[in-house]
Amino acid sequence: MKFLVLNAGSSSLKFAVFNGQLKLLLKGQVSGIGSRPRFEVEGHPGRDVPHVMTASEGLLVAAEWLADNGHEPAQFNGIGHRIVHGGTQYVTPIAVNDRIQQDLEALRSLAPLHLPFGLGVLREMRRVAPEVPNIACFDTAFHATQPELATRLPLPRDYFDKGYRRYGFHGLNYQHVVEALPHVSGKPLQRRLLAAHLGSGASMCAIFDGKSVATTMGFSTADGLVMGTRTGSIDPGVLVALMRDEHMSLDQLEDLLYRRSGLLGLSGISADMRVLLASDRTEASEAVDYYCYSAARHAASLVPALGGVDAMVFTGGVGENAGAVRARIMSHLKWLGLGPENVYVVPANEELTIAHGVSELV
Repeated sequence: MKFLVLNAGSSSLKFAVFNGQLKLLLKGQVSGIGSRPRFEVEGHPGRDVPHVMTASEGLLVAAEWLADNGHEPAQFNGIGHRIVHGGTQYVTPIAVNDRIQQDLEALRSLAPLHLPFGLGVLREMRRVAPEVPNIACFDTAFHATQPELATRLPLPRDYFDKGYRRYGFHGLNYQHVVEALPHVSGKPLQRRLLAAHLGSGASMCAIFDGKSVATTMGFSTADGLVMGTRTGSIDPGVLVALMRDEHMSLDQLEDLLYRRSGLLGLSGISADMRVLLASDRTEASEAVDYYCYSAARHAASLVPALGGVDAMVFTGGVGENAGAVRARIMSHLKWLGLGPENVYVVPANEELTIAHGVSELV
């Protein structure tokens, strides 16, 4: 048996092939979609693919390469997809048919900057390999265990019934952290775990007995921690003022919040933490300081959901690779009393979590 895993984003399509024992056979990606698209597979020479403008077009390039290298899409036993949002209805991996695809399409308004890419690739893969089970795995699903108190927004009650609530994201990787941490630590999973997924998108999650009880991202992926280009939490009065005083349209405001703020906006230099850490400019160091201080404040906000913290784990591109950032965040959290032996790094692996979901269904 072998499974294909697809992870579509706004500017990239990652793919991986696993065997029946969930051993990784290969992985690759089409990166820079919409700007300088490039196709790469680990261990093979990469090439530019200038005609690729969408994740779905990137899928066709990947599918052709897979077929030419002994992995014809129609021969997979299952194909797994990372779908950012499952709403309140879809909280476990599920084989997608036409009805479920329509249900998921109806959720686009909940994640308009992310969901269309995953759904587009799902739709295209179902066309390319219609006989193979296509399994949707949801980033929101891990957080379905949160108590209702943690999911409510302070709006009139009828808005909650319309879907205005806290969902949480990065759940596929948080699930991986829960499963991988005992192997990394050599200990049973700690009961009260604070997990930080720090990448271009960033969030934290309070995990009690392996289950999400609170998280920093809420209704959208723009909430919580400062990110590469996203604001994270911001006074809603500022948004009202920007629309009233700066005459911003909804599209302009969305662009500001998602694409021109965060580390990029704070520094005026880059959204890439590596660039900022290497820079000697004051604006770069100020942006990094703000990022770490803000992350620590959000970490502290999750402690009441756990009643204390037994261990902290970092994951994601920044969380795994930027030791200076981890150290600065932990310096703000000395009062938690966590020794270095209780702070861990777990490399992100959403693809393995998806492969698990596919394997269980197939």
